[in-house]
Amino acid sequence: MIKPEDAEFHPSEASMTTWAETIGFWFAVPEEAIYANVYVLCRPNVGAAYSSINVIQGRNHHPFSVDFTDPHMHVPCPDSMLDFTLQNGLRVTVTKPPNNYRFSYVSPAEDACSFDLTFEGVMPAWDPNDPRENPLLADPDRTDLGLGDAWSGGHLDFVGRVRGTLRLRGVEYEVDSMGGMDRSWGRRTELGQAAISYLHMPFDDDFGFHVVTGIELDRGQVRYSPFRFGYVYENGGTTGLTEARMTGGQAQGLLPMWNAIEVTDVLGRSWTLRGTAVANAPWYTFSPSYVTFQALVRYDLDGRTAFGLMADTYGIEFLADRTSRHGRLTSTAFGPGI
Repeated sequence: MIKPEDAEFHPSEASMTTWAETIGFWFAVPEEAIYANVYVLCRPNVGAAYSSINVIQGRNHHPFSVDFTDPHMHVPCPDSMLDFTLQNGLRVTVTKPPNNYRFSYVSPAEDACSFDLTFEGVMPAWDPNDPRENPLLADPDRTDLGLGDAWSGGHLDFVGRVRGTLRLRGVEYEVDSMGGMDRSWGRRTELGQAAISYLHMPFDDDFGFHVVTGIELDRGQVRYSPFRFGYVYENGGTTGLTEARMTGGQAQGLLPMWNAIEVTDVLGRSWTLRGTAVANAPWYTFSPSYVTFQALVRYDLDGRTAFGLMADTYGIEFLADRTSRHGRLTSTAFGPGI
C-alpha cells in the first residue's frame, strides 16, 4: 500500500551508492499532437541527480528532430523530494502527497521551453508490490515487475488531470488533459538488460487502464510478452488486471505506430482497445542505460477517447545482446527493419 510518506526520500544506508529515487511524469496537449516527459533520478547517497525533459509534436523518426530536449547530468541532489528545484530550472512540489504535484520549468536556453502545471491524481497511487492490489503476485512465477532491480525496492503509479500552460519555441499552449506519473525507489544498478512496454490509457477522470508488459525481439518483430502488471481505474478506485495480451506495429525499427490490447481484470471483466500513434519519437536522454521509443496514442472505446502514453523501453545492453554482431541472441532476434 502506498502511503503519503512515499512521496519523500526513503531510508537507506549511506553505503548504498546505487540507491535511487525517481519521478517520471508525462502530459500532453492532444489537440496539437504534443507529448512531453519529465524525468528525475536522485542518488541521495552520492549527492547527485539527473533530469531529462523531452517535448515532441507529431511523428519523429529521429531523436534530433524532437521539439525540445534538456538532459542535465549531473546536478546536486536535493535534500527532499517534497519541494525541490534543480539547476536545470525544474521545480517539483508535492502539494498533497502522494499523488498531487506541481511541476514548473524554465529552460536555461532562452524561450526554448517552459511550463507551469498542476497534476491531481484521480485515483489512489497504485502499488504493484502489494498482493492486495496486484493479483499476479499470488503466483510465485509472476513477481518479476520486468525492469530488473529498478522497481524491486518500491514503485507507485497513478494517472490524473494536468492543467496549466506550456510555452514551446515562442508558442503558448493551454494544458487541460489527462497525464500520468510513476515513482520508484531502491537499489538501481542501471545494467540495461531488460525491456518493457509501459502504457497509460486514461479516458477521463473516472475510467482508464495501466498495462506493463515485457518485450522480446523475434526475427526483427517486437513481441509484447509476458504481461507484468496493470490495473483498471474507475470512479476513484482501482482493480488489478489478471491478463493482458498486446500486439503492435512499429516504423523505423522500434518506433510505436499502433497497438491492440485485450485486458481482463480480477472480476472477470474484459476490454479490447486499439490505438494509433499521433506523436512519437525515440528518447535517449532519460537514462544512459536505456532508450525509450515513445508515443502519444489515441484510443476510442464505447464513445470515449483516450490519449495515452506508450513507452517501449529497452536496455542498451538488452539490444546489444540481440542486434550487435557479437550479440548472443542476434541470430534469433535480429531481422529486417532493426
